[in-house]
Amino acid sequence: MTAVLLALLAALFTIVGGSLPLARRSMGERGLSLLVAFSAGVMLSTGINSMLPRSYQLAGEATVLGVSAGFVILYLAERVTLVHACREHGRHLHTLSIFAIAGIGFHMTLDGFAIAVSGQAQASLGAVVALAVLAHRFPSGISFVGLMLSSGYKRSRAWVTLIVLALMAPVGATIGLLFSDVSNTALGFAIGLSAGTFLYISTSDLLPVAHERGWRYYDVPLSFAAGFGVMLVAALVLE
Repeated sequence: MTAVLLALLAALFTIVGGSLPLARRSMGERGLSLLVAFSAGVMLSTGINSMLPRSYQLAGEATVLGVSAGFVILYLAERVTLVHACREHGRHLHTLSIFAIAGIGFHMTLDGFAIAVSGQAQASLGAVVALAVLAHRFPSGISFVGLMLSSGYKRSRAWVTLIVLALMAPVGATIGLLFSDVSNTALGFAIGLSAGTFLYISTSDLLPVAHERGWRYYDVPLSFAAGFGVMLVAALVLE
């Protein structure tokens, strides 16, 4: 139940982030770059320093298959739907089709799933993963709504779509709770799969966007390093 509540909190973060462009407010290009870079550091550090070790403890060599599956599945889902889940708008914008919406919903579902399966293995790991998801959800909400508005969505339709997408996180958490009675190997594989999605999101979605917007400043890599360091310390403290 805790996992579902955390996933609902992630949904709330997504909605709050999405409300900014809907209310015609902006963090500014530089501010969004720093937030995205920090989120990238948080997710990459969580995947490497928290999720991978726990996955290996439970599943051994099957961890490699899980991580590979998570990375490849999210890559294929993103490529097929023709949309970067965390890109706001710009030169690489595609029309936001129903397939793109489905891809974003799948992305959201995986975030909730990651919270649940990590919490099943270890409460502290679930907390670390939840923090990483929360850090990622706010800028994602801004990006989702930016995509919708740039694709011609009315604000009323964008609100409804944003809420529906955000609620996919608790759906994913509910699915993840089904792993409570499975073997350690299966649970470790699920954590590894979630770690693979974290690695993909941080390196393929977040970092390129952060540098595209803020490449002239040292503050983008410093923000990334801060996010990575915060979660590394959290992993060591909660171990």
